Amino acid sequence: MATKPIFVVDNGAHMSKSKMNTSDKPRIIPNCVMKSKFYPRRTFIADQIDNECPNKTSLYYQLPFQKGYLVDWNIQKQVWDHLFGKIPFKSTGLLMTEPYMNLNFIRETMDQIFFEEYEVASFARYDPATLSAYQYERDTKSNYVLVIDSGFSFTHIVPFYQGRKLLDGMTRIDVGGKLLTNQLKSVISYRQLLVMNETYIINELKENVCFVSLDFQEDMKKARLPLSENTNSIDYVLPDYNEIKQGYVQSPSSLTYNGNTADSSKKNATKQQQVVRMNVERFTIPEILFRPSIIGIDQAGIAESIYNSVEELPEHIRPSLYNNILLTGGNCLFPNFKERLENELRSMIKDDYPIRITLPENPITHALNAGVTLTNSSDYANYCVTKREYDEHGVSICHRKFTDNS
Repeated sequence: MATKPIFVVDNGAHMSKSKMNTSDKPRIIPNCVMKSKFYPRRTFIADQIDNECPNKTSLYYQLPFQKGYLVDWNIQKQVWDHLFGKIPFKSTGLLMTEPYMNLNFIRETMDQIFFEEYEVASFARYDPATLSAYQYERDTKSNYVLVIDSGFSFTHIVPFYQGRKLLDGMTRIDVGGKLLTNQLKSVISYRQLLVMNETYIINELKENVCFVSLDFQEDMKKARLPLSENTNSIDYVLPDYNEIKQGYVQSPSSLTYNGNTADSSKKNATKQQQVVRMNVERFTIPEILFRPSIIGIDQAGIAESIYNSVEELPEHIRPSLYNNILLTGGNCLFPNFKERLENELRSMIKDDYPIRITLPENPITHALNAGVTLTNSSDYANYCVTKREYDEHGVSICHRKFTDNS
C-alpha cells in the first residue's frame, strides 16, 4: 500500500500548486527564481518575491521550464527545496504532475531525483489532464471527457475514454498565458509606455482587466467611439511600490476635474501616477486564443482545434465528447471564455450534437484537487511506485506503471 500522508504538487511552468492530501488550503507559488535590479545581490526563490521584495519592477526571471519542458534542473531543484521545506519524505509520498508528452529522459531524471535524493516513500507522476479526467469521471460517472488545459506555455486538447487518452485526437496550440503577456507588453510599449521589462506588472494587468469578446467586430466599433461612449476603455494605474502597492482601475470620476472646484493635490497625484489606457487591448489579447493567426501563428484557435480533434475520432463517440468538455488552466478565467467557446462550437458542429462545457470553480487548482482525490482513493497503490518497488526494479517500473494508468 502507498504510504500516507501524500504531498501533491501540480508543477506548472508558471506557478507551482501544492498541498498535503490531508489539507484543505493549497499553496500557490511562482515556479521560478527571480532577481531585482534594486537588490542585485539577492536571489528570490518562488514566493520570496511576494514576502521579501518590496519593489517588483524590472524583475529578471529564471525559469526551469522552456516551451513546456523542464530543462533547467538547478533552478527547479531550488524551487523544490524551498517548497518541500522540512517534509519528512521517508514517511510521506509524493504525487507530481509532468508535462504532456514528456520526454523519457526527463521522466527518468524525475524518478531518480525523488527516489534517490529526496527519498520519498512513494511517487507518482501524471499530466494534469489525466488527473482532471479522473476527477471528472468520478464526479459525473461519464466514460468520456474532453479536457481543455490552457496554461502558461500551451493550450492542450486531450480526449479521454475510461481514463485513457485517445492520442489520435490530442492537439496542442502554441498559445498560452506567457505569449499573451509578452504580446501585451509589446503593444503597450509600442503605443504608450515602455514596459518590456515589467513582466510581473503586465501579467497582473492582463489578469485584472482583459476579457474575451463575445462579438469582436462590435467591440472594435465600440473602441472607435469617443471615450464618453466607449464602455470598454479604462485607465489602469500601474504600481510604483512606494505609494501604490497594487495596480488598479482608475474610477472615471478621478479622471476629470471641474475648473476651480478640482482639488490641486488630486491633480498632482494624478500627474505622478503612471497610467495605461486599455481599450482594444482588453479583448484583442485574449482573442489570440481563438484566432492565433492575428499575430502570425499558423494554427487554428481553441474552438476550431476542438472540432478538428473530435473529428479525428470515431463518429459514434463524438456526441459524448462534446457533451463532456472540461476547462482547466488559468486562461479559462478570462470573462466570457466559456460562453465564447460554446458559441463558436455550436456554429461548427451538428445541430443534434449536445454541448456541455464545465468550468470548475477554480480551474487553476482543479488538477491539484483531482490529485488529492486520487491519493485518498482506495486504489491509489495501483497508481504509485513505492520506494521498495523502485529499489527492486529501478526506473523501469515507473515507466510501466505510470504509462499503464494514463
